[in-house]
Amino acid sequence: MVSCCGKYATGDLRSKITIQRKTRTSDGAGGVTETWDDIATVWASWVPGAGSEVWRAQRVNPLVRVKAAIRFRGDSFGAPYYGPQDRVFYRGRYHAVISVVDPDDRREWLELMLSEGAPS
Repeated sequence: MVSCCGKYATGDLRSKITIQRKTRTSDGAGGVTETWDDIATVWASWVPGAGSEVWRAQRVNPLVRVKAAIRFRGDSFGAPYYGPQDRVFYRGRYHAVISVVDPDDRREWLELMLSEGAPS
């Protein structure tokens, strides 16, 4: 569904996703522990893409590409707040963020290109 004035319409946002970011905390013994913390739960347009297979660690692994469109959220400079350092959790599966794009440069929508099966 395309709105009259933009690429997406509010009605397209039917999937609730959680965006997570890796944080490092001290473990109290001189080391660090890495954990994933939820930074946002938002509504998204979830569009599955093509699947493929990659050879990794001497075996074949599935690789699924997905595009999720969400409302724009940026930092104080207008750059997208989310990026490749994040991952998306949706329906019990984790997806690495490959790229984040403002499709029409109007700061209304963000397209997150995701990959399930890629290391995050």
